[in-house]
Amino acid sequence: MLKSAVLILISLLLSSCGVLYKGVQDGVSSLNQSQAIRQGRYGDLTEGELEWARLAWVYVENNTQLATGLVNSIDNYPTTNMSGIADYLLALTAAREFEFITSKEHDERLSLVLTFLNEMPLSIGQIPNKVYSTQTGQMVDYGNQPNDIGWSSIDVGRLLIVLAIVKQYNPQFIEYIDKAVLKWNFCELVNEDGELFGGTVNNGNVSRYKEGRLGVEEYTSYGYLDWQIVPEKAMRLDPYNVATMYGIDFLFDGRDPRLFDVLRPVYSTPYLRLGLEFNWDDITDSSSSDASHSNEVMSAMADSVYRIQEARWDNDRIYTARGEHIVSGDPYFVYDAIYALGTPWITLSEDGSSYDELALVSTRVAFQMWALWRTDYTDRLMVLVQELYDPDRGWYEGRYELNSRYEKSISLQTNAGVLEALLYKANGKLYQPEKSKEYRDVQFKSRFSHPGHCLVETFR
Repeated sequence: MLKSAVLILISLLLSSCGVLYKGVQDGVSSLNQSQAIRQGRYGDLTEGELEWARLAWVYVENNTQLATGLVNSIDNYPTTNMSGIADYLLALTAAREFEFITSKEHDERLSLVLTFLNEMPLSIGQIPNKVYSTQTGQMVDYGNQPNDIGWSSIDVGRLLIVLAIVKQYNPQFIEYIDKAVLKWNFCELVNEDGELFGGTVNNGNVSRYKEGRLGVEEYTSYGYLDWQIVPEKAMRLDPYNVATMYGIDFLFDGRDPRLFDVLRPVYSTPYLRLGLEFNWDDITDSSSSDASHSNEVMSAMADSVYRIQEARWDNDRIYTARGEHIVSGDPYFVYDAIYALGTPWITLSEDGSSYDELALVSTRVAFQMWALWRTDYTDRLMVLVQELYDPDRGWYEGRYELNSRYEKSISLQTNAGVLEALLYKANGKLYQPEKSKEYRDVQFKSRFSHPGHCLVETFR
């Protein structure tokens, strides 16, 4: 009864997208009408595409730490986070599907990751820490020093999505995945109003903050919905504002950065992930056709983000594939925004400083747009990025918009993102609703070992 009631609630909330979309139309009357007639790329990989995938898998082989089974998020730097573990699990799934590894190697690699997730120390003893050492499996800070620094609800939500996908490809591992997740206190991740919260731990003092932005929150919410947790407020678009570029309307986060400590960049990543993993469908939708999308709002927003980048080429002859990425020097990480701080085509660091000279044609974004939109523009993008690799290390981050120079930093996110795009081409959308009874369902219903409202494991 409990699961049925929760599923009905989820269905009602998600089916309200039609009402929500009407509200969005009132502010952006052309958002849906301007959608492209989208056709993705499907079918067996060509030899050339398999070679692209093999190059990406080289990164994983080079950066796997044998002691823990974890993979470095950045080439030769031994740390990871929950989003990095999600990237690795997708890459691992693709490697088995493309027969780069044997079934036995896949089993060994996946078992090591699940062992880590079941045994890893937790921030304040309750939630995955923001960063872990891939060498020791211990909590560390960004300088790779032992430390509990808090948690990210966004990273955890991303991992929950990918763990659900891993279950579908590997039903024999469902029990072990559920056991790990049942140890986490979700009341620290999602509050009673359905908002996503991160936490910072400094010298034992905990401070909590609202986490996420438009697009990112909506995507991340799918991970919690899979666990029958409804982050109602995070799923809502408001507050939002409307802007127009090249005659194309798009939405951006309406929170005032002077009042809220949040960057509001519009960039490709969350919309691409929603396409690759969910086909811009509601979480309960098991259809796989790209001709229609049951989450019409996010589908329309994804189209606008793509079409503005395409229009920049059409109008200004500037190749554009914008996401977030690392760089080899200061500030080390930036958001290449389509729009932020009232400015189009701005590149921002985490503190809001502008670094426009660091804007890239992102290798990962180019691959993923190519998979999701079968157009002349994405064909052109692939010609531009298809040589951006080191055969012994994997795919580079991208090519600088300013002068065509390579950004030779190499990351798990980029290489796993290439593999995810190619896995989508081969198999279609990656997530399908689970219909069979799982280990967690038994725990939810048991009066002896029920994990409770916060999904904290109460049995010993």
